[in-house]
Amino acid sequence: MKNYILFALLLLPIWAICQEKKDSQPTQNKVKILAEGKLRCIELEGTAYERGLQHGKLLKQEIAEVIQLYKKDIKQNTKMEAEQFKAKFLEDTDFKTAIKKWTPDLLEELRGIAEGSGIELDWIYMHNLGDEYWFYTQELVAHHCSSFGVNKTENTPSMAAQNMDIPGFYHGFQTVMKIIQEDKELMILTIPGHLGLTGMNNRQVSINCNTLMQLGYGREGMPVTFVVRGVLDNSQQKDALKFLKDIRHASGQNYMIGGPEKVHSMECSANTIAEFRPFKNASFTYHTNHPLANKDYNSIFLSMLDNIGVPVQNAENLDFMCKRIPSFRKRFNEQTQGIQVEDIQEVLRARESSSKDVVSNENTYSSVIYILSKTPQFIIAPGKPHEVAYLEIEFN
Repeated sequence: MKNYILFALLLLPIWAICQEKKDSQPTQNKVKILAEGKLRCIELEGTAYERGLQHGKLLKQEIAEVIQLYKKDIKQNTKMEAEQFKAKFLEDTDFKTAIKKWTPDLLEELRGIAEGSGIELDWIYMHNLGDEYWFYTQELVAHHCSSFGVNKTENTPSMAAQNMDIPGFYHGFQTVMKIIQEDKELMILTIPGHLGLTGMNNRQVSINCNTLMQLGYGREGMPVTFVVRGVLDNSQQKDALKFLKDIRHASGQNYMIGGPEKVHSMECSANTIAEFRPFKNASFTYHTNHPLANKDYNSIFLSMLDNIGVPVQNAENLDFMCKRIPSFRKRFNEQTQGIQVEDIQEVLRARESSSKDVVSNENTYSSVIYILSKTPQFIIAPGKPHEVAYLEIEFN
């Protein structure tokens, strides 16, 4: 018996080493570097916590770097120490009540990311509240995303697309998450440690986002990142739209919701939801960071208009705010027919304005095109599309 126990004890270190190799092997296999090093692609599966844990471990170094850059940005913009700002922000806001009600699994995914990366959970949570951070710090001129959507025709499937424009310190971290679930697969553009910026699933549902800093916002409700994932959790567009209308929105945002037949462009604020189409019965839609249908303006924007002597009824004047809409109007109008992928790529590469406010601009993190056919396609240019080629990442 003593010899048996001694033999078993001797085997324990060998078993532990083998187990460690077994546990680490899937992690190594689930990170792909694409586009000549410009794009990471990670594959996640299991429960929400398990997916987060995999995410945190796979991108541990990148997450640590991103959080440090985020802390530096907070200090520069708020003139406060990052820890001090975080404590005040979390004390002044309550988004978790809405998250727990509508997307509770995502809090578990955040917990997994935190544990896998070794980063404090509060910082991972803060990292996923980008739009809410901008509204809280009253950054009225935040970023320059542009989106486009076209309905299905006899010859072409419905399509949705976007240039995702975010602060420059995130650039170089372009990442796509492929999330494998029992009933669907998600493909999501993200930042290391983040739940998702924009994406689609293989059930022909997609979402694109454009910040609308002029609209009403709150310090509670559903944050943008969690809306994105909540939409993609639906297998049908009608359910995704219902989710969008049932929740209370924390931030002003345009959500372009794609489906197998039609793409809807919804302007959401804390108090109102309004759909925008360029003209009656238009088969396509587009959007930037300028409200075109929703008039639930916030007090800061109204004060800014008053200070510069612009009447509120002129707030929709595109010459006053956005220089990117003309790039869409130039290409897509009442005579437009037969929109192809190449037409969408052309406008996403556009740089026609004499100002820096162009469609493919210095803030463009990635450009995505979603083909919402029965065999959906996820197409991405990991960077400015006038500089970087598009490639397709296939669903499993």
